[in-house]
Parts: sequence; C-alpha cells; structure tokens
Amino acid sequence: MSEILRSRYEKFNECYKAAYTGSRYEERDEYRLVIESVKELSLKPGSDKPQTYALIAYMLLKTARLRAIINNVAKMPDLKNQNRLLWDKGLTKDGLDYLSKSAGGNKVSEYHLRAGICACHALAKDYQSTDWMQILSLYDQYLEINDSFEIALERAHIISQFKGPKAGIEALLKIDPKNNLEGSKVLNANLAELYIKQNQYNQAIDSLSKSHEFSETKKEKTLYLNKIEFCKQRLLLSKKYQEVLSF
Repeated sequence: MSEILRSRYEKFNECYKAAYTGSRYEERDEYRLVIESVKELSLKPGSDKPQTYALIAYMLLKTARLRAIINNVAKMPDLKNQNRLLWDKGLTKDGLDYLSKSAGGNKVSEYHLRAGICACHALAKDYQSTDWMQILSLYDQYLEINDSFEIALERAHIISQFKGPKAGIEALLKIDPKNNLEGSKVLNANLAELYIKQNQYNQAIDSLSKSHEFSETKKEKTLYLNKIEFCKQRLLLSKKYQEVLSF
C-alpha cells in the first residue's frame, strides 16, 4: 500500500503542475482522476486509512488553490500574490475534514505533514497572518523522517518568510547539496534571491555565477546572466549614490 500511495502522490504532483502549465486540455484535468483513485483506495479493506486520508487531504487542499494560480498572470504557485477569494471553500472544507479523519493512526506520515502545511495556509485569512511558526515545526518533523535536500531547502524558505532574509541565508548555508550539480544550482539561486533582498549584491553575484556554471541550458544561463547584470547595475548605482553623498 505504501508504494501505491507514493506513486499516487508523485503522479498528483506531476498532474497538478500540468494543470497550470500544460497546453493540452486532458493534462489539465488529470489530477482529479488521481484524487478519485486515492479515494477509492481508502474504501478498500486493509488500506492504511490514516495515511490515505492524509494524502487525500493534501491533494484537496492543494487543489483548492488551483483556480487562483491559473488566474494569476504569472501562473505560478506563489501564495503571497494569490487572490484567496478564488480559493475553493468546498474543497478546503473537504480537505480539512479528511485531515481530521487521518488523525486516527499512531504514525505521522509524510502525507500528514504535507497536508498539515497546506492546512496552515488554508486557515490563514491572508499571507501576513500565516502561522509560519507552526509550518516550521511541521518541517522540523518532516526532516526527521525525510532529511532530503529538497525538504531542507523548503524549510530554509519558510525561515526566510517569518525571520527575514538574513536568517534564511544562514539556514541555506547549512544545507549540503551532496555534490549534486542540480542541487548546487538551486541552492545558490535561492541564496542569490535572499542576498538581493539584503542589498548584498557582491554575494548575490557570486551565488548567481555558480548557478550559471551549473546550468545546462541556454535559457537558464541567460536568466542567471541577466540577474548578474541587474546586481552589477545596482552596485554601480550604489557607488554613484555614495559619491554624491561624499561631496
């Protein structure tokens, strides 16, 4: 059962992304079929109901936000800029109900934690009132059962949200990409974004240069070069400003 749930979890995430990036209509609706298949699993005798309910909760709570993503010009899953009035209240309620039902077991699974994180966002009236401390606590538990690079990266992002860029940078610098070039690229790209928020443009350029080095596509390399140029321009403006002040 655990392998089946894992395959459904991965398939849902793939289809969910296709729902707001895919060009084919059938891609956009496939995530619903995955949800229904997991609901069917929950009805079978001998199924791990707490984990299955938790996975359904995660899927429903994520899907509740989908319309807001699709209606966003950038079509990105950016919680900060989503119109929460477009979140599906019915799906949110169903997701929270399934999360409550998932509490019957004696094991906290990855799906419980994923659903719990989604629930924190669903219960916040706006981005500013998000319970980041609770989300961080859930990520701390998550790392205990899955100490992957991806989870550590997500946790560092959460720290930057409520403790600020400096704390986020400190958390990122503790992450070991484990000699993975893709991981190193992503890690340095995230560092660069936080350095820019801190107006630390030299450090941002260093991080972006590493991401550029680890990139394999022309599109990515161009993206990082453009960001490096932006940082150089900001440094130049800062230098000119200091020169004006010195007169």
